[in-house]
Amino acid sequence: MGDISKWTELFFASLQATTSAIMSALPALFGALFVFFAGLFMAKLINKGLSKLLKKARFDQLAERIQLSSFLEKANIKKTPSELMGKMAYWLVMLLVITTASDILGWTVISKEISKLISYLPTLFSAIVLFVIGGFAAGLVRDIIKGATASLGIGAGKIISQIVYYMIFIIISLTALQQAGIDTSIISSNLFIILGAIMGSAAIAYGFASRDILANILAGFYGKRLFEVGQEVEIKGIRGQIIDISSIAITLQTEKEKVVIPSQKFIQEEVKIYKQASSD
Repeated sequence: MGDISKWTELFFASLQATTSAIMSALPALFGALFVFFAGLFMAKLINKGLSKLLKKARFDQLAERIQLSSFLEKANIKKTPSELMGKMAYWLVMLLVITTASDILGWTVISKEISKLISYLPTLFSAIVLFVIGGFAAGLVRDIIKGATASLGIGAGKIISQIVYYMIFIIISLTALQQAGIDTSIISSNLFIILGAIMGSAAIAYGFASRDILANILAGFYGKRLFEVGQEVEIKGIRGQIIDISSIAITLQTEKEKVVIPSQKFIQEEVKIYKQASSD
């Protein structure tokens, strides 16, 4: 009988302690629930209000101009930029609500970790702003180069503008990652090595492809000292009067037609001069 009475006393003591713990925790629990649901209501309200405000302010059109909308489409994000900003505000409010509710319940570990995340958000936001502004600037520079080269009649303007755009975009992306606190030293070093190799290969290929043009330019420079407009000459069986000397070619007027000969030929081949240009 003595053992049964002891067990009974222990049971009721444990039950009383558990009941007391639950009763003492109820105010904090009800307070945390109230904060959570009130915060949830406020977060939804801010989400809808901010989205509507940004739509009226034509934020989506601005995002389209800086190509943010196309970036979201490529990332398979269905929401509009204004809706996305509203959703970001929603989760920011909810993080603050969860932190407050955790403090009320005494869950200090959770509240501390969420507080660290919230304190990091301004850094992340500044990196996103830098990325967006940089993307807009890169697109603007690309359009300026494309328009300028088109007005000058440069056929490779589109390719040049795209190369400049991606170079600026890469630099802006690395800068934004650094702003976000991400170490980009390994990426930067390898990236610049790759870019250097590409640029070097392109320079070598371009130089190899344009060697004949360069040779004609040099020949034209020296040929202007030997030949002049008005002379009657013969080269490789072609006889005519020089009517034009450009940087890469010399044009002869024969009896039947005009013949354009690369300047390099006038330096390499034998040229007969039958008549000098008139002094007047």
